[in-house]
Amino acid sequence: MMSIIRTIVSPAEEPTNRKLVFHEIPGPLPRQFFLYRPANARAGAPLVMSVHGIARNAATHAYRLMEEAERFGLTIVAPYFNKAHYGQYQQLQDPKTGARSDLALLEIAVAAARLSGASAEKLLLFGFSGGAQFAQRFVMAHPQRVASAVLVSAGWYTFPDATQPYPYGVDLSASELNIEFDLRAMLETPQHIMVGEQDLERDSSLRSSKRLDQMQGLTRVDRARRWVAAMSEFYKQKNASGAPTFALLPGVGHSFAEAVDRGRLSTLIFEKFADDADIEPLGAN
Repeated sequence: MMSIIRTIVSPAEEPTNRKLVFHEIPGPLPRQFFLYRPANARAGAPLVMSVHGIARNAATHAYRLMEEAERFGLTIVAPYFNKAHYGQYQQLQDPKTGARSDLALLEIAVAAARLSGASAEKLLLFGFSGGAQFAQRFVMAHPQRVASAVLVSAGWYTFPDATQPYPYGVDLSASELNIEFDLRAMLETPQHIMVGEQDLERDSSLRSSKRLDQMQGLTRVDRARRWVAAMSEFYKQKNASGAPTFALLPGVGHSFAEAVDRGRLSTLIFEKFADDADIEPLGAN
């Protein structure tokens, strides 16, 4: 068996009778994740990979997506990147430990597919806040492994600018990250950007500096708009179609729970996944 399995009890704030199981892949670095397999899971369907923000509330992500997962018969995987090893998981590699969060996610996907009967070949990737930052950079690094990506409320972005050093742009010459970005293949990967229309606060969780503010804007809404505009221009330069989409979530600030409850985020995520991966709800004619 590839993983050590531990069953957890649903937290009081997420009441449900559905069972969420915690897994850990043995090895020198922790690769931990929560797995939810719906009652009518489709064998061979793509995994839904939900990446937490700096709150590291991986289990909550899985609970909040369960209803839609049941509707489509899709298995949910919620990786847990612990702070000790993956402090800067958003940038794909932690500068202190050297732990590669992108490689950990790929290994987690393979393990989850073996456990669930789903497919790890092409992922349905969702990230919120810091998880959206990770997901955006993961798509640049591994576009061939992503069927659809929904990025919600990222604090800031890596622009497709070869004159800017990573993680501001895609110049990796001075970076310790041993990876290559495949921007041409990225053009084929559908990406959908969402942010709460009230996500305007410059709190401690929002990275800020004179350079970053001038380049990307002062709020998450500003930064999302500028990145989508830059990506649209990049697609035009490459004569490619399918540039990232952009949507505001009405009445929503920087809160995953609020985005789900008030902004219908879980439904919106799965609608994007269904369109991009050509998956219909169970029972649909």
